[in-house]
Amino acid sequence: MWPSTMTVQAAAVLAVAGWVCVLLAAADSEVILNGKVGDKVVLQPNTPKTVTIKSIVWKHDNNLAMQFDGQSIDGYRQFELRGSLNSSSGEMTITGLTRDDSGSYTGEINDVTGTPIRLNVYPPVPKPSISRTCDEEGSSCVLTCDGDTMDAEPVTYEWRSGDRVLTDNTKEKKITKENSSGMDEFSCELVNPVSRESSPVITNPLTKAPPDTSTPSNLKISTGLTVFISMLSAVVLLVLVHRWKAGSWFFQQESMPWEADFWSNKRPSETREAVESNGAARQEKTDEETPMT
Repeated sequence: MWPSTMTVQAAAVLAVAGWVCVLLAAADSEVILNGKVGDKVVLQPNTPKTVTIKSIVWKHDNNLAMQFDGQSIDGYRQFELRGSLNSSSGEMTITGLTRDDSGSYTGEINDVTGTPIRLNVYPPVPKPSISRTCDEEGSSCVLTCDGDTMDAEPVTYEWRSGDRVLTDNTKEKKITKENSSGMDEFSCELVNPVSRESSPVITNPLTKAPPDTSTPSNLKISTGLTVFISMLSAVVLLVLVHRWKAGSWFFQQESMPWEADFWSNKRPSETREAVESNGAARQEKTDEETPMT
């Protein structure tokens, strides 16, 4: 059975309405472009290609930004110093981006307007750090990803444990011994449309091993060896000093170490002989000097 004329007309009307909605949506759509403060950006005119460009006009929020009249290029406001225009392609370049450069840009080439461009300029996110607050029992902790993000919004948070990305996307992360088992370290990241920064890594405060206060065995061995060598050196030095002063080795001495002769280069027998000899000489001298009665 063929469809009625009314049905065909209704279908045609719906089709036309659908195409109109598509065309309106395309006309109202914008190209989104994100830029970082201090960087540069190149804006494409998004107009049909033309052989000869006779005029170029760029507007920023309906205010004249730059134009080319076929002979000279002029820039206005902040674009006078930080803007440049390519007369061959119609591209507009902005350097040293600031937050004031954000807004809607439209390019016109030979009076044909291109698709609007929405430029969003963001500062880079700061480098974050992690602070922690733990309960007295040491069973749970709250980790906080700290950083001044006021001017860098919109900012999202990411948490990592090693190379693994965790599911938490909030500024704070609560960990317990149960849910952080097997996680030795944590780090967080701040992300916005133009930048990403990571915090220094911290160890898991709930699985941190107590410090080892015992002395390593190799340290004990090296300490004992050092003491032994020091004492042996002292003994050898003492023996050499005795040999130098006494003229003989200590085991060749007849006296003991606590006797004065031990450090003398004369043997005790020689000393006794000298003493006896001196005594005999004095006795003979005395006999000679004594007058006869």
